[in-house]
Amino acid sequence: MSAERDTVVLPLAGAGSRLGLPTPKELLPTGEGRVALDATVELLAPHASRLRLVAVIGDGRESTVRYLRSRCTELGLPLAFAFQDPGLPESTGAVLSAEPWFGPATLVLLADQVLHTPEPEAVGDILDLIHAGHPAAFLAARESDPERLAVDGALLLDDAPDRPRVVGFADKPGLQTAGRFNAIWFGYAVARPSAPRFLAALHHATLHRLAQPDDLTALLGAPVIEVGQFSDLGTWPAVTAYWTAARS
Repeated sequence: MSAERDTVVLPLAGAGSRLGLPTPKELLPTGEGRVALDATVELLAPHASRLRLVAVIGDGRESTVRYLRSRCTELGLPLAFAFQDPGLPESTGAVLSAEPWFGPATLVLLADQVLHTPEPEAVGDILDLIHAGHPAAFLAARESDPERLAVDGALLLDDAPDRPRVVGFADKPGLQTAGRFNAIWFGYAVARPSAPRFLAALHHATLHRLAQPDDLTALLGAPVIEVGQFSDLGTWPAVTAYWTAARS
């Protein structure tokens, strides 16, 4: 394995307008003394010695900077901040804004997605797939609810006996086509040489700018590490359901 650290990119520039919070959504309380960002930091903790973290921020994220700097100092995890290019929208634009920081393998996680059950090996496992020669890979959870599939990053996984692979992808496909998919992605990793093509396809899919089915080729065939169910804390119904489950 290369002596250079792998990179984790954390897009944190979103306004969180659907929640209307007085604080950034990654600092949303999720339990006693905890915020949403803690779950992401704890996924990285067992692998801190091989990682560096790049948080992509926008204006008004001073409280996030302070919180993340404190947590990363505790872990000995190198931390850098980058600003999102205003010409590159959405979370994929944030990732593209961090391209100068990409490592041999680069993992992208979203700080408002919280696993219901900790998966301490997930980060190491997906990075190991990249170092084993895969151009890209996904962390994903199986999902059958069409309403969830309709508004999330939807995947169609095959039934390969060793490890499922992506055979279909759509970002927020809508209810009419949600039934074509059987999983939602939690994170993804990409090798440095594959990053431009993979991220271009993902960015165009996020912006619904794919012109031809072949535009998705860079995403298809990627192996998948399955994780447990997770909540996307981007809307109040999801936040309320998560808080209710946490108290039960």
